[in-house]
Amino acid sequence: MTNTWPLARGTVPEREAFAFGATTLFVLFAGDAVPNTLTWVGAGVLWALVAAWGGTILVRARPPIVRTPWALWAFLAWCLVSLVWSHWRFATISSLVVQVICAAVAFAIASTLTWRRIGDAIGLALRWVLLLSLVFEAVVAVVVRHPIAPIWTDYGDADIPDAFYFSRAELFTGGRIQGLPGNANLLAMVALLVAIVVAVQFAEGRMRRNRAVGWLALAALVFVLTRSSTVVAAAVVVVVVALAALWIRRVPTERRTPRYLVLAVVAVAAAVAAAVLRGPVSELLGKGSDATGRGEIWVKVLGLVDQHPVVGWGWIGYWWPGIPTLADLAHRKGVTYLQAHDAYLDVWMQTGIIGLLLFAVYVLTTLSRSWASATRIGYDAALRPRTFDPVSLLPLLVVVALLVQSVAESRLLYQGNWVLFALLAIKSRIVLVGEEPLSTGDGPRTPPARREFRGTATR
Repeated sequence: MTNTWPLARGTVPEREAFAFGATTLFVLFAGDAVPNTLTWVGAGVLWALVAAWGGTILVRARPPIVRTPWALWAFLAWCLVSLVWSHWRFATISSLVVQVICAAVAFAIASTLTWRRIGDAIGLALRWVLLLSLVFEAVVAVVVRHPIAPIWTDYGDADIPDAFYFSRAELFTGGRIQGLPGNANLLAMVALLVAIVVAVQFAEGRMRRNRAVGWLALAALVFVLTRSSTVVAAAVVVVVVALAALWIRRVPTERRTPRYLVLAVVAVAAAVAAAVLRGPVSELLGKGSDATGRGEIWVKVLGLVDQHPVVGWGWIGYWWPGIPTLADLAHRKGVTYLQAHDAYLDVWMQTGIIGLLLFAVYVLTTLSRSWASATRIGYDAALRPRTFDPVSLLPLLVVVALLVQSVAESRLLYQGNWVLFALLAIKSRIVLVGEEPLSTGDGPRTPPARREFRGTATR
């Protein structure tokens, strides 16, 4: 049965809970592959079936909602309130229903799996997305040998933008691959998340050396083939945050103030440098001085913000193409972009400064709990300090990766990123990593001697 903390009033088989978590994350992070191959009707049916499965798990597990983050529900409540003045009421209520269902799905996973099994579910789902993306791109490049569009479209002989293709058959031509998500930036984020989870699983002894090296190499290959500057920045920040957390954890809590002051000074200096050098750095990464058109989109979205700065235009999440105010806002090279390319700017435009503040509380409290999981020194029943467990870094590193991406993409507000972030937010509110009891469902670990790389094992 599942190991929930605090203990749920019902029970769900651990295998089913794990299968549901992995299936949900795979379907969501597969992105455009679902509607592009099943049509939107088929995709809707699949998503509904997954949601219904999650509903049955919640009914049987009956987890208490009192230990979930109030900031999440407060933000969703404000989105509901925005229905009163929304300029697109039907879209607001429809999008909010999907948003709440996704939060409930995240609640079901967080309430029925331990932290280690959550890591296993994330790893399994995203490794399959990564592997199948490469297989898909190889088949298109070798067998099909020309770009392919979604099956529900027929462009005829029209000259269409590259962004409309499911795959551009560029695996061997030097172009950027898109994989199952249908977007190079999203596929690159999947590769980064796979690298994080695999590294943690290897350090934990939950994955053998050769297998870990293979998956890390595959993630690095996809990382190179996608060439996403946003995810490059996210990877750099993830590494820096991991080192900072380990540096803080090396000293007792009462002696950490000097180190926190050093980190504060470094963070401020890095922020100033990023602001001053954002143009040259963006040019160096091949994004241009306005981050490949994002600057133009941000200016136009800020124009909408200026019209309703306090309460916003009404919640919508992903912009609906049938709403002229949004569909006519951001055009670039024949492509209509249906997001602000910044989650916080999107929230501000849709829900006003009040919604933005509520969303900021949700984000910052989740980040704070994730940092606590990574740096807090836990104690056992005999008040002896627990040894460091690498899994305690998992929520922090994943949260940081998603937050860095959210500066240039609005994906944190919907689909896989929304569910994954809500999952970590809810689970970290239920129990921190170091305070969760061990579970037999977590499985055995590889002996430490077998975890080492050959270079270190022979020293």
